[in-house]
Amino acid sequence: MKFTLFALIICSLIASSLCADTTVATTTTTTTTTTTTAKPTTTTSTTTSTAAPTNATTTTTTTTTTTTAAPIVPVQSFRLPINESIPACLRANLSLEFNITYLADNNGTQSNESVRVILDELDGFSGECEKLSEKLSIDFKKGWNMEMVYTLVSNSYYELSALTLKYVVDTETFPNAANPGAKTAKLMNQTLFSANKGNSYKCFSESDVTMNDEVKVAITNYQAQPFLDEKTKGFDTAIECSGDTTGTSKLVPIIVGSALAILVIMVLVAYIIGRRKHRPGYQQV
Repeated sequence: MKFTLFALIICSLIASSLCADTTVATTTTTTTTTTTTAKPTTTTSTTTSTAAPTNATTTTTTTTTTTTAAPIVPVQSFRLPINESIPACLRANLSLEFNITYLADNNGTQSNESVRVILDELDGFSGECEKLSEKLSIDFKKGWNMEMVYTLVSNSYYELSALTLKYVVDTETFPNAANPGAKTAKLMNQTLFSANKGNSYKCFSESDVTMNDEVKVAITNYQAQPFLDEKTKGFDTAIECSGDTTGTSKLVPIIVGSALAILVIMVLVAYIIGRRKHRPGYQQV
């Protein structure tokens, strides 16, 4: 009986041990998958981005600056009398440009405006040749006339003594002109372009002549000779204006000064080279 009790105790311990082993085995072989679903964190980032739509219309503003070159004033040639079978009493080549101020009315607002008119096309010309006075009359621009009077003084020299411009103020040439109509500008008792009889007067540079408060005339490319000798076929020796000779007179001192500077440099260089060649060397003891 003691043996039986002992056996039961042994069996109980073994059973306990087996049960423990089974639990361990179960714990070891059983894979427990724990799925933890975390609550998502929502981060809201607000980015304001304005994108140009695909079908957007892009407007490009281009500023164009137009530079209008001043028209070239042509040279006009004149001979009196026009009939070339008669010996000439006057020859003239010149370009004329007028700057005329006028009163403009723009919707009740009045202002002084100015226009530039050039002698670009002749309608004709005429003139008179007398012993002490010669006149060149130039017609242009439908109703415009420029008259130039030369006077012989003491039978030794001549001068351009009078200028008269007759012109027409119209809305085509003078926009918004307040006082349209025919106008006249006169300049008398002048001593312009004076030269000895038997010489021409030449001035290719611009000569500005103020005729009155409204009219100024620029004369360029000018060469004229009134009171011509019957044997003269063209222009006699020209007397040049100061505007044509100023450029040359300024150039001569520049050329001379440059030549002198070069000469001084050459002398200085030759002197330095000469001193080096004649420098004594070391003497032997």
